[in-house]
Amino acid sequence: MRSGAADAEQHFRHHFIGFAADRNTVYHEAMATIRQRALPVGWYPADADAVRELCRQWHNQISHDNGDSGARAAIVPHAGWAFSGELAFRGVRALDPAARTVVVIGGHLPPGQPILVAVEQGFETPLGVVESDTELVHKVSGELSTSADNSRENSVEIHLPLIAHLFPQARVVWLRAPADRSAIALGQLLAREADQYRLTVVGSTDLTHYGPRFALTRPGSRESNKRWAETVNDRGFLDCCAAADPEALLEHAARNQSACSPGAAAAAVAFARTLGAERGRELGYANSFDRTGDENFVGYAAVGFWV
Repeated sequence: MRSGAADAEQHFRHHFIGFAADRNTVYHEAMATIRQRALPVGWYPADADAVRELCRQWHNQISHDNGDSGARAAIVPHAGWAFSGELAFRGVRALDPAARTVVVIGGHLPPGQPILVAVEQGFETPLGVVESDTELVHKVSGELSTSADNSRENSVEIHLPLIAHLFPQARVVWLRAPADRSAIALGQLLAREADQYRLTVVGSTDLTHYGPRFALTRPGSRESNKRWAETVNDRGFLDCCAAADPEALLEHAARNQSACSPGAAAAAVAFARTLGAERGRELGYANSFDRTGDENFVGYAAVGFWV
């Protein structure tokens, strides 16, 4: 059995890996390459059979819960699989099974940064290489301000094995969106291309990062602070997502530190709303406190958007 301290250490390693992007990367130098795995094995398994077994277990749990599919977009968490893998699977599993391209939008970018794009031709996963939709990458880069993403970063990579398992024939686009209105413009652009590319969108964000490590504290016990994070701070952000209101969720995150990658969520919501989604449906919620009991903890949720 893992100790609480070991769980806490794993938790922090599974949230922060280094997010600086090298914007001097030349696009054509990467376009002929395969992006290799950057996250350590503890984030998600290195073995294909282990990936499939976890996905099988999660799929069975969703089947018991009568999980739906056919969503055009989803918001999912991006911690290590031990913490939020089941919720991430639940969100990705809800997506349109006919999708030919899955756009994964990560974050960890402050306002004013360009949209970051991975320009490699494919991405290594334990289940094999997932091909990039380079045509759509060029479309996005031609219409919006973008830079090449050359960073070791978890908010997109963590989902690639799930997509490889659930959408084995689909291509992927790797993007990261800043926490500003350019994320909304990105979602709207993707919606205009949705039919041509038969695409679906994943917005990748965790919720409130609470505790001294994250410079967010309040008086009270750990349990009361966890209740506040869940029922007030996270709930406020999720209410904005449920209302399919990308502007409101960006504002809520900026005021309340209620999400680490609100630009990713805003892009997914703007995409879904442009296609006609009126509401988001919460598919599940969790908090790392329930696993670690630590004074520093993070909230996670999955939200689906149907049209």
